[in-house]
Amino acid sequence: MRITKLESFTVAIPFRAPILSAFGVSYPARIRTFVRVFTDEGYVGIGETGPGALNYVNRDALLSRFEKYIAPAIIGESPYDFNWIRRKLFHTVDAVAVEIACWDIIAQKSGVPLYRLLGGQGYVEDVSVAGYCFFRAAARDGTGEVTPANFVEHCIDVQKSSNFSVLKIKLGANRPEVEVALVADLRAALNEQVAIRVDPNGSWSLSTALRMLKRLEPLDLEYIEEPVRTQGPADGTTATAMLRRLRSISRTPIAADHSYRVDLLAQIVRDDAADLVLADVFGSGGIEATMGFCRVASAFGLGVALHSGTELCVGQVVKTHIQAALPDMINFAGDAIYPEYVDGVLMGGKLRIEDGKMKVPQSPGLGIELDENKLAEWELTAAVHSELDAFWDEVKARTHVDYPSADMLMQHY
Repeated sequence: MRITKLESFTVAIPFRAPILSAFGVSYPARIRTFVRVFTDEGYVGIGETGPGALNYVNRDALLSRFEKYIAPAIIGESPYDFNWIRRKLFHTVDAVAVEIACWDIIAQKSGVPLYRLLGGQGYVEDVSVAGYCFFRAAARDGTGEVTPANFVEHCIDVQKSSNFSVLKIKLGANRPEVEVALVADLRAALNEQVAIRVDPNGSWSLSTALRMLKRLEPLDLEYIEEPVRTQGPADGTTATAMLRRLRSISRTPIAADHSYRVDLLAQIVRDDAADLVLADVFGSGGIEATMGFCRVASAFGLGVALHSGTELCVGQVVKTHIQAALPDMINFAGDAIYPEYVDGVLMGGKLRIEDGKMKVPQSPGLGIELDENKLAEWELTAAVHSELDAFWDEVKARTHVDYPSADMLMQHY
């Protein structure tokens, strides 16, 4: 079986409202590229990739790169040789999109849903996901703003929307003392059966983290993710000293993020710096690399949760299959930013979350198809791109948070 053709489609799916974090204001829409990889046996696989949410993108370069660089490199190759294809594509995020499509093709050819091909433990109906709560700026129509004044109410609404048993709270957009007090108010307002995890996005200095962890300890949080910056000062390193210090004084589990490669995971293990780690399909370098990351983490007794960042609907489905394949290793509900988007591009509409769970597709492969009408509706045209850039500039000027939090800056200057 050989690859004969590649198609790509770049879309911009708006957030319900721009997200605020320690890194500033998210772009008002998620820009992602979906691919279709065709084979000479009639199988067609789909994949997804795209840029982050904090930088302007060159639309022309974004739209042309698959036809210019990716297609010539993969046509004629076998989907079974996805590791060789990843090397040819220099292990980029674009290579991840192609690898996902290859796995989709192989699972279709095998006649099984992807999670069964990945070595799952029999039939899995659904997987648990966490409700994700953010501070937000107002949308274009003035709705959707989430501030300290209505944050607790917003989080309760998110929990009720799909009866989530776990809520993840994104911190770092306001002063630490304010946000920690809000988490305490939320804990008091929620049923004790609803678990809470928090993520300051590495925005706290060590001194602040030491104080905030003591304040959070009575709340019996599921875990605290990246209270201090995990990424080291040099590329390819993980900063473990501060995490290790915090773990030594905290009864609340500490989660390490941005350590998606096995070599970075090794630093966490060596320095005994975390209780659990986050795995990311795009950060780890694809499906196979993510599976390997989870297995290594589990072998060293670390808990694992699936990170949520840039993915849209195809990426979310890939995470669902991985979680279904490794139920004994991925032992925390997966993060899911997915409900923050106004729409998706799959046939049948947006993926549904009910009772805090997402159904695992049971058709061969990924079990999903791209919707041509939705691809056209959300296409990243020049006009759409210009409008989004202008709105982003407007929001950043209005909110005055187009910079990392002051407390995070203290770590580096």
